Amino acid sequence: MNGLPSIIVMTGDGLRHRFFVNHLVKNLNIIGAVFEMKSSLPRSKDKESNEIITKHFRERDKTEERYLGSNDKFLIPLSNILEVQTGESNSPAVAKWVNKHNPDYIILYGTSIIRDPLFSLFKERIINMHLGLSPYYRGAGTNFWPLVNREPECVGATIHLAALEVDSGPILAQVRPNPEVKDRCHDLGCKTIIAGTELMPRCLLNYHYKKLIPKLQTEKGYLYRKRDFNAEAVKKMWQNFDKGICLLYTSPSPRDLSTSRMPSSA
Repeated sequence: MNGLPSIIVMTGDGLRHRFFVNHLVKNLNIIGAVFEMKSSLPRSKDKESNEIITKHFRERDKTEERYLGSNDKFLIPLSNILEVQTGESNSPAVAKWVNKHNPDYIILYGTSIIRDPLFSLFKERIINMHLGLSPYYRGAGTNFWPLVNREPECVGATIHLAALEVDSGPILAQVRPNPEVKDRCHDLGCKTIIAGTELMPRCLLNYHYKKLIPKLQTEKGYLYRKRDFNAEAVKKMWQNFDKGICLLYTSPSPRDLSTSRMPSSA
């Protein structure tokens, strides 16, 4: 796309990640993509706990198919795609591949935390979409834990500059989903993915054209790790929905919580 900054996307290999990349390809100048294989699902030694966790993720997959479509084909040439194993996004080989393409920006979604050498090479030019409202929820499962803690208003997506500390970079924009009373956990999750994905192109272009000022994060909030996730938390979240957690929070439309005024179009 003539006149637009060139971009490499670094993301995962799931349906939500393919949806994200294909949307960006339609709206930005995507010149390549790095897909990091995701780690296996969490498991427990307890049979009942495993069944609860398996059901949770099976329902997630079915809901994502309903909201995000198949997206089984990438709208990007295979020659411009690099696939890596879990945790290898920071390898010298990836840095060399990305640097060879010499993008103006790197967009992240669902990868390992990016460190050197990429972080230093593209400092303030790496933009991450974090599923969660920073700084209130950072780390892993950040749209899951607000529902466990009965804080549905903290479900959303944050677009921010990458930092070495997890989800702590200056914020460019935030968005919440449009909840309905009948929604369950994965409905809210998919609506957030769609809202954040649709916001990303406008957010990046406004940052590129200096129409958007990043806002430093000053609060810490909750930090959850993958090891915190367990069957008891899933059961508590289900119980919250059975008790009508979505009645606690509704809004007429996804709310753009940008840290500075953004024009309606780039």
